[in-house]
Amino acid sequence: MPEQVNSVSESRHPWLLDNRRSALLVIDVQSVLVPFIWEKEKMLRNIGVVLELARMHRLPTIVTEHNPKGLGATDEGLTEILMRTVGYEPLVKDIFSCCGHRHITDAIRKTGRDQVIVVGMETHICVSQTVLDLLERGYQPHVVEDAVRCRWENSHRLGIEKMRQAGAIICDWEMAAYELTYGAKTLEFKDLLALMKRVAAENEASATAK
Repeated sequence: MPEQVNSVSESRHPWLLDNRRSALLVIDVQSVLVPFIWEKEKMLRNIGVVLELARMHRLPTIVTEHNPKGLGATDEGLTEILMRTVGYEPLVKDIFSCCGHRHITDAIRKTGRDQVIVVGMETHICVSQTVLDLLERGYQPHVVEDAVRCRWENSHRLGIEKMRQAGAIICDWEMAAYELTYGAKTLEFKDLLALMKRVAAENEASATAK
């Protein structure tokens, strides 16, 4: 739990994100496939925001790339954000579920965290299969709905619904931000306000450009 200026109750609902319990998993945001993704700009922007949250809260972060020889490395713009925030050391996979590879499940286990914040693509394939396998292994996955996408809107909706029905927690980046930050007296709150103002300004600029 973030340090508090004033004493507060430690009793919280177990479904709320806690920065002492959370790790971030960034799944397969790769250059060859990104151009074909529905709402790709929104996805990339929101993943960038979640990476800023991971930096702010010092969350262990794992990045995966699926068959990079065919699908390319992580999107260039996102790689720059990774380098600036949490680092870029991708783990390569060729099974759709991240949990199909021992080196990735070991990396998740070694974080010592039981909550896994999930962003990336594609919603209905690698994200969905990973999230269901995380549930099977006893983790609590939080899927950031506005930071996961796939090629087709309907497949995204179906993937989100399947994960929800299986027991995953669905949130958006702002829900995650405020749950991780916990309160206005935390050390991270000032950074969160600055991030919110920056995102609002970027959204306004984007809307004006259209």
